[in-house]
Amino acid sequence: MNQHTVLFFGPLREQFGAVQVEVEMPKDSTVLDLCEQLKIDPATIKVAVDGEIVSISANLNKDSEIALLPPVSGG
Repeated sequence: MNQHTVLFFGPLREQFGAVQVEVEMPKDSTVLDLCEQLKIDPATIKVAVDGEIVSISANLNKDSEIALLPPVSGG
C-alpha cells in the first residue's frame, strides 16, 4: 500500500471540509482509482502528482502528493 497526501482546492475544500487528507491506496492504483474512492468525477478536475499535471490513467506507484484542481472561473 502507498500513502498519498491529497490536497483539495476551490470548492473541493468545502466539499471535504479539509485542505488535505491522507489516503492509502494499493500500489497498482491509478488517479482514476483515487477519484472513485473519493467519489470525485474525474471529468471535472485536473490532477497534479508531485507538482506535475498527469492524466487520469497515471499510475500511483509511490507515496505522492496529489493536488486535485477544479476548473477556475472568474470575471
